[in-house]
Amino acid sequence: MTDTRSNRNSQRKVRPVHPAAPTVRTSRVPTPGGSREGAGREPGSVYRKPESAVPPPMFSILKPAKGNPSTAALSPQSVTLAEIHHELLFAVAYPQCIITDVNPLALRRLGLDRDRAVGKTLAEVLGISEIAVYLKDLPVGRPVRWSQRLALGPDSSPTAWDIRAARSTAPEGEALLTLRPMEERRPAASVSGASHLEELNSATMESADAGSAEPLLRWILASAQASCAGLFYTHRDTGRLSLAFEMNLPENAPHELPPLPPIDREGSLPWKTDAKIDGQYFSWASDAGLQSALLHPLPEFPVKGVLLLGWNEGEAPAALGLFLTAFSASHGALLREWQTRQQMLDAQQKGQRAETALQILMEELPQALAVVRAQDGRVAETSLSCERMLGYSSAELQAMRLEDWLTAPEAVVAVRAACESGRINESGELTLYRRDGEAFPAVMRAIPLRAGPAGEFHEVLVTISDLTSSRDARLEARHLQRQAVLGWMAASFAHEIRNPLNNLSLQLEEMRTLYALPPEAAALAGEAKSECDRLTEISRRMLDFARGQDFHPAPTDMTALVRRVLARMQPAIERAGVKAMFSSPEDLPLAMADPLSIEQVILNLIDNAAKAMPDGGHLGVSLQLSALESGAPAVEVRVADTGQGLPPQVREKLFQPYVTTRADGHGLGLALSRHILDAHRGALRAETYPGSGTVFRVFLPVAEQT
Repeated sequence: MTDTRSNRNSQRKVRPVHPAAPTVRTSRVPTPGGSREGAGREPGSVYRKPESAVPPPMFSILKPAKGNPSTAALSPQSVTLAEIHHELLFAVAYPQCIITDVNPLALRRLGLDRDRAVGKTLAEVLGISEIAVYLKDLPVGRPVRWSQRLALGPDSSPTAWDIRAARSTAPEGEALLTLRPMEERRPAASVSGASHLEELNSATMESADAGSAEPLLRWILASAQASCAGLFYTHRDTGRLSLAFEMNLPENAPHELPPLPPIDREGSLPWKTDAKIDGQYFSWASDAGLQSALLHPLPEFPVKGVLLLGWNEGEAPAALGLFLTAFSASHGALLREWQTRQQMLDAQQKGQRAETALQILMEELPQALAVVRAQDGRVAETSLSCERMLGYSSAELQAMRLEDWLTAPEAVVAVRAACESGRINESGELTLYRRDGEAFPAVMRAIPLRAGPAGEFHEVLVTISDLTSSRDARLEARHLQRQAVLGWMAASFAHEIRNPLNNLSLQLEEMRTLYALPPEAAALAGEAKSECDRLTEISRRMLDFARGQDFHPAPTDMTALVRRVLARMQPAIERAGVKAMFSSPEDLPLAMADPLSIEQVILNLIDNAAKAMPDGGHLGVSLQLSALESGAPAVEVRVADTGQGLPPQVREKLFQPYVTTRADGHGLGLALSRHILDAHRGALRAETYPGSGTVFRVFLPVAEQT
């Protein structure tokens, strides 16, 4: 260990190198999606690049692209060996000689960062204009070698470099350029150092697989014979070093360190060489019982971490520089690999979530989606909604011509225009046909699928929207609007004729009582008065239905209310030859009801039931505890008859105004009854049995117990 700062700086320029280095052959081909297969294999293994396949199905264009982070083409093993032997590595695309990857040692020597080197040509980065001539017709599998004096870096002097270039047999189109300084020969490492270096490869692979720096730290502890080791990472924003991983650190070792000065980021900082440095970084070392310690920055751009080593006895071993260089290279390569793995994992997770969401949309989306090849107009892929809408399977659609399944000529023209022009085409409302011949209204859109705003396209996405439901909704809205207008007109008409009808009825009654009319005339006057009274009642009900009523629900005993209605209707029931039966439980709770309006509902139902049995029959009225559709408790009133039931044409429109089965009926009783029960938050239902009778069921909510 040196005693002066100047000696320490001068020592940085001399790095011992293990001489028996094998020829570096790299696996530098990233697999699709950014992963690097075979990470952690022995140097010299070669991986084949997947051949360019047929473009994927074009619904994959609709799917968010999976992550494809940029990955290093140089393997961690090749980077490590290059650091040990002071080699500059450049992976290039051949024959353009565009750099695809570069090792950290080359970046430091050139004074560049990775972004400023990758994507440039070798001639630009190395300053060798004739490099393209040297690499022209580079043989496959046979390296080309020459020597040349180059000045690499902003302040370096010309130095002789041994340059080798080779093209790999697979994948084609890639080459590796290696530069090794000829004048900086290093002494051979010790036998112990060589044995430790042989274990570095397995430690690197173990760390890569485990996702932890612990195997590498164990290797550096064994190699450097150190008593403690810690790995620190910098914050990108502040540059402060915070502890991220530790091994065998003393208890009083700092968990945070000040940022390293820029001048000290290229070499190690030993203890006991500079009072200021010692006070900032090693004030704890004496209390920990250490005789010597060292901070070694990991050579990343910017500095991402610092390795801390300490010795309880003696000084650092002589071959420490060799181990630190090897550790730094391996750790830097692993950092990039782990970052790439994490980016890939995040991208895969995002892609899986997006693919799942897209699959759900594809299954639930009401629009039909079909991808058509621009070259021949054939279907390449369809969605499930397209198969459901048109009635054809995906295989059948792919075998059909465009005009066979897209049955509207204007739609075919729009799709072909989009295939030829590359512009979006839309159709107005048109008529298409399903496989079973059913016609349906639709709108269609043809969208060219491009990789980008100005990219080429080979397929067109056709979307079809079925307008049947929207057309039905428009028709229903117009129908409701027309009914509202008719209701307003009917209410106005009923209001206008009430007074004339009352006057006419009074005049007919006076005619019968004041004048001695012949029997035939008296009978006609009586019939005329009855019709006037009927018209007056219809107009009254029309007005009640149109303007609504004010209801005042209160806890009501439905058993007593129904008994009153039956007693009032008993004479009319007996005259019709109908036998009435009534039943009700003793513990029936009270119902929330407006007594006057509910009496009108029950009276109307009993009157309808009696008139539905002109030849006599049985009328059953019963009460029981039931429930509404919401599950809330309710009091149910059932009115059943033994008539002929309701005809089919009446069942669907039973509760609409002016629907009746009797010649003398006005068709407003049931509509008004439904209106009243809706206002009570109850319900009115009908169950009819042809030839056996009809049951009307009234539901009223149970009153809350006080």
